[in-house]
Amino acid sequence: MPLFDFTCADCGRSFELLLRGAKETPACPHCASVRVEKQLALVAVKGLKSDHVHTNSCGCGKPKGGCGAN
Repeated sequence: MPLFDFTCADCGRSFELLLRGAKETPACPHCASVRVEKQLALVAVKGLKSDHVHTNSCGCGKPKGGCGAN
């Protein structure tokens, strides 16, 4: 079962739930409202060291010198 992140439109709280189907509409566990919005899940990438990613204002995240913005 996939884990989904939601934010309640009524109370503003965020929560996550395991749902069997992506079309299920859960109720907020804090206020019981069904006016919830599915949030975009963020994925963590492991293995990159901070000194391998440049910090120029372009924000592309390519290795130093990889985009020509240096």
